[in-house]
Amino acid sequence: MALIMVVATLYLAKGFLLPVTVACLLALLLSPAVRSLISLRIPKVLASLVMLIISFGALIGALWLMMPAIGEWVTTAPQKIEKIMHLEQDLSASVKQLKESVENTSEKMTDAMQDIVPEQQQPIVVEQRTWPTELMTLLQNTVGNSILVLILTLFLLTSGDTLVVKLIRLKKGRQRKQMIRLFQRLRTETGHYLGAVMLINLSLGLITSLILWLLDFPLPWVWVVLVTVLRLIPYFGMSLVILLLVLVSATHFDTLLLIAAVPVGFVLLSSLYGFIIDPLVHGFRLQMNPIIVFLAVIFWGWLWGPVGAILGVPLLTVLAVFAQTLGWQTIMQILTSEPRLAVKASKS
Repeated sequence: MALIMVVATLYLAKGFLLPVTVACLLALLLSPAVRSLISLRIPKVLASLVMLIISFGALIGALWLMMPAIGEWVTTAPQKIEKIMHLEQDLSASVKQLKESVENTSEKMTDAMQDIVPEQQQPIVVEQRTWPTELMTLLQNTVGNSILVLILTLFLLTSGDTLVVKLIRLKKGRQRKQMIRLFQRLRTETGHYLGAVMLINLSLGLITSLILWLLDFPLPWVWVVLVTVLRLIPYFGMSLVILLLVLVSATHFDTLLLIAAVPVGFVLLSSLYGFIIDPLVHGFRLQMNPIIVFLAVIFWGWLWGPVGAILGVPLLTVLAVFAQTLGWQTIMQILTSEPRLAVKASKS
């Protein structure tokens, strides 16, 4: 019962907990670099701003590499879209004919049911939202959450250490040592996680670039940088890559099949990485059962959507650090691929 209440709380509080969780993980990832800048006698606030600007600048730089292709798309997209629409006339006619057949069948069934249903029921009005409205709503939520994450990350980078010191001072003796070791390991493991993610993203970018090169895609090498950098951004990184693939495909290819094949193929490849490659690599790195890692990705993806799936592995990493540092032997026996590792971790 308690577990159900926790899951329900996580789901209902998604709007608040999701950006807070992302900000906390980003602060952990950036804190080693911020501490390095502070050691050079750079003020903490300035060091935090520099790291956020560098992170944001990497995104801007990746997009800057795509500006020639985007500019070409802007100039040639109307002609390409008109050509594609012309090629779709036969398909549209077939769909229209099928729609008319369905409507005729529906009218006949309605006439037949009038003798059975004596009273005319009130029609049910269903509000249909158009895709531009859905896109605008998604864009507003993404921008709002991203701004919230950046602001909260800045506060955590500038004031997080003070909060940690206050929490440590509340403990005494052995518990204080455990708390110090816990925060040290969190920073270390998140740094290792970032390195592993960068290597995984780089391999995905290289495979994507190779496939695009075989398809004679314009500037295929640019996608190595784009995929490697943008996949680090939980909210709109992969969505932006897919959008750029659609735009460039619409410029480069002439058929709807090829235009759709490139982004759809990338979605399938990215999903393969997210649900298979990532759990295997991180499971081996953390000496965890790959099944547990896979289930964590599935669970957080079901609970918080695509962003939750991305956060599944780092959240599991945090749980493993807590379990190893605080001696939660039962949890370690569940997480680790070998029971003896859990016993060893609990004794250390």
